[in-house]
Amino acid sequence: MMWVWLGIFIVLAVIEGLTYNLVTIWFCIGAIAGMIAAAFGAPFWIQAICCVIVAFASLFALKPYMEKVVAPKLTKTNLDRLEGMTAIVLEEVGHLAGAVKADGKEWNARSNDANAIPAGLPCKIVKLDGNKLIVTAENI
Repeated sequence: MMWVWLGIFIVLAVIEGLTYNLVTIWFCIGAIAGMIAAAFGAPFWIQAICCVIVAFASLFALKPYMEKVVAPKLTKTNLDRLEGMTAIVLEEVGHLAGAVKADGKEWNARSNDANAIPAGLPCKIVKLDGNKLIVTAENI
């Protein structure tokens, strides 16, 4: 039965290596626990219980720490201050393209609204996506 647990471990490790989302790593740890239980001659149901308990224990114990370690560190820039500002539409802003004036500068923009925002109207900056402002029509 140890070989079955080793096979499960290898399959889960490969899946984790391909996804890198910390989804199956917990069950890899559980599979090792099942393999250890099998090495001591425990019946299959005890092996399975060991696997599940260790997998969930490691999930709850280590996931918060791992998310801090693995999570990308976002650095705020002075452009973040644009979020929430009002801009004036220079060229009609639709789903794909447009232009707005915000903070005294002209920016490429796109809208998440169902309809395009015509030139001359104010809009609200929702967020910055790369070098484009994501805007929505402002209700006046």
